[in-house]
Amino acid sequence: MEVASQSVSFSENSDSSLGNQQPSSLANNSAPENLGENKEVSVLFADICRYSSLAEKLSSEVVANLLNEYFETMMEAIFKYKNQLDNQIESACIDGRLVAIFGSPKSLADHAWWAVVMAKEMYQHLAHFNAQKFTANQEKIKIGIGINSYTQKNSSRIGANSRMEFMAIGEGVHLSYRLEGVCKQYGCDIIMSEDTYNCCRDRITVRELDFIRLPGHKKPISIYEFLGFSSEQIPEQKQQVIDHYYKGREYYRQRKFGIAMGEFATVMELDSNDKASAIQLARCQHWLKTPPADEWDGSWTV
Repeated sequence: MEVASQSVSFSENSDSSLGNQQPSSLANNSAPENLGENKEVSVLFADICRYSSLAEKLSSEVVANLLNEYFETMMEAIFKYKNQLDNQIESACIDGRLVAIFGSPKSLADHAWWAVVMAKEMYQHLAHFNAQKFTANQEKIKIGIGINSYTQKNSSRIGANSRMEFMAIGEGVHLSYRLEGVCKQYGCDIIMSEDTYNCCRDRITVRELDFIRLPGHKKPISIYEFLGFSSEQIPEQKQQVIDHYYKGREYYRQRKFGIAMGEFATVMELDSNDKASAIQLARCQHWLKTPPADEWDGSWTV
């Protein structure tokens, strides 16, 4: 879906059915007729992880019914907030991915916070859905959610008056899409950009995962795993994981890769499923064999 780096536009009059949530255009659109003012927005992308694995184990009919019910469940979570925030959230389904823009077409002061709240709501709906549809030993549906907040320059309403649309363009949308894909690599449920984190850092708990350079983006960025709201207590073991992970990352940035490996190995002892630490261990091994250049900024190109 490389086209996501260009634009995503939404129909103003779409209703709650999934079919009518299709974007009215997703392409290299020409410049809109009427350019508007810059707008602060947050974009959420959500997609199913390991879809191929799920499809291989079930019949095509079962998969089709399952996906229809999955999308209905996710749309319930989306519309719980979309109906509360009239004309401040747009949503669509693009190539099986769910997309929501917060702060469109009307501005929304807490756009990043609402994006995070909706992401958690989607996971709560998914947990209930999985409990109903799968037995304990069956592989369940897992999704990855990426969130980015940014300034949409020249946000626009395009089209005839009878069919006005909002169009989100450029790097900010593309970054949200890339972060959703990164969830699969790091084994995380929700990953957000630094801009999203900074918008609501006092109300959420995160783990700073990495400093990476994504395809199509010149500058490296810090990415964060959402762990919960600040009002929620982090389990002791998870806190130990975070502490050792942070120590490992600090040694990593200092080029002390051997010491960093010890910290990441400790994380793996605490949680053998922590993919982020497995990634860091592999990188440390790489840098020990092939040291980074003197001007290395601590980033890794994904």
